[in-house]
Order: sequence, then C-alpha cells, then structure tokens
Amino acid sequence: MTAAAPSPLVLEWAARQLAVAELRWVRSLPGGTHARTSVVGTPDGAEFVLRQFPPGDDAVRLEIRVLSTLGDLGELAPQLLAADAEGTVNGCPLIVTTLLPGRASITPTNPHDFARQLGAALARIHSLAVIPGLTDLFTEPATESPMHSVWHQLTGEPRVLTHNDFWSGNTVWLNERLTGIVDWSGAGRAPRGYDLAWCRQDLVFLYDVTVADVFTRAYDQAFGSPTPDVALWDHFAAMKAYPRVETWAPNYTDLGRDDLDGAGLRRRLTEWMLRLDAG
Repeated sequence: MTAAAPSPLVLEWAARQLAVAELRWVRSLPGGTHARTSVVGTPDGAEFVLRQFPPGDDAVRLEIRVLSTLGDLGELAPQLLAADAEGTVNGCPLIVTTLLPGRASITPTNPHDFARQLGAALARIHSLAVIPGLTDLFTEPATESPMHSVWHQLTGEPRVLTHNDFWSGNTVWLNERLTGIVDWSGAGRAPRGYDLAWCRQDLVFLYDVTVADVFTRAYDQAFGSPTPDVALWDHFAAMKAYPRVETWAPNYTDLGRDDLDGAGLRRRLTEWMLRLDAG
C-alpha cells in the first residue's frame, strides 16, 4: 500500500539511530500491503528505507533475524541498519535498512529476460544455508481442505530457505537489471516449489505460462537440478491464492498494471486453474 509520510517522532528516532542530523520523508514505495514503506533521506542526499509494521506485529523480529544472515546474497539483500522491534517509539515496530539501487518494476520491455533474472535470483536464495529455528511454512492443511491431498504428495520434499512472497513486486530493478530482493518478514523453510510456483503464478498473471516456464528453466539451471512436481506446486499455489486474489490488486495497479484489478486477477487465476485442471 502507499505509505503516509512517517511522523516527525519516527524520523527523529531514525536520525538518531543512523547518527545523522536530520531525516526527511522522500517518497513512498509501492508494491506491498503489509508494512508501510518509505524512502527517507538526509539533506545531503543519502537515502534509506524506513518500514513501519502494524502495532504488535512480530514479523519485524523475523525480518531482523533473516536480514542479519543474508550476507551471501551480497548486493541483492538490503542491510539492516536500525530496528525498534518493540514499537517503543510510536507503538509500531520499525526497521531501517539500506536502499537498494532502483525501484520495483513489473513492466519490463523484455519479459523473458525479466523472468530469467528472477529465476537465477530465487536459486541463489534457495542455495543459502537454512537459518536454524525458522518456521516450516508448508504445514498440513485441514483434512477436508482441497489442498490436503496435494500437500500430502509434496510434504516429503527437502526444505530450503524460503522467501515466502517471492513475486516480481518484491524485487528491485535498475535499467532492467535485478538489483535486489526485499520484504523478508515472512521467510521460513519449505520445499523449493513453494516459492517457485508462487512466482510462476505471478508471471502468469503478468504475462503467460511461456514466461513462467522461462523463469523455471533459469531457476533449475542456476540451482543445478530440476524442480520436482512443478505441476503439483502450481495447483497448490493456485488454491492458496483462490480465496484472496482480489486483495492483491493494489500491488499490481500501484506498479502500473491497471488491468490487474480485482476482477482482472480473478479472471487470470480462473483461467490458470482451468488450464492446470486440463493438464
């Protein structure tokens, strides 16, 4: 969602944490619905990312923990600079990170190259060591859920470090080169297909299955082995999206895809599920 400017109290806190004399709100960052995200800067032009989470939200604690372990992602991961996990400043947990070069973009001129870069980046994430104690994200659904039979077929697959919301809007681009991956507040452990199918579905919404397949091939090549059971993972991701896909509309429309409003997303998901059912 589009973030309101941080309060003077929050800006003063962040300035103290960064040991700078003053911080000003620069702009809101679109593409997310969980934390309010802003770029803040000093008078001489240095810029940082300030994220404000809902009161009492523990997601910031996980993000703090995960960001501190992403060194092997190098330039693709933001660096943690300051945090108020307790929300002592204004009642909302806060986090400050470096600003990755570029902006969120879901309208590339070359969708296939866009997909290849996404695939290679996801393979880098899944190749990192799993952080001890992270939550298993691929938990058993209710027995009566249509997702249960698919879960049962997939749950034995090995777990990897999982972003848990790996879609194009959570990446940063500069001159059509992927420069970063953001929003780590939901990270955990799951099989490779969990993230993979989520991003495949996003690329189907944005383009079509041929672009999703380019992404998958790039991922498999970078990871070093084919992803098992991709079709089953596609079914799982679609069923997971089904109850709430309309709520994602602001993520897409804020980034320039006005056709992917609630009705557009529902239509694309329905078409995708029919294709999956047809085999």
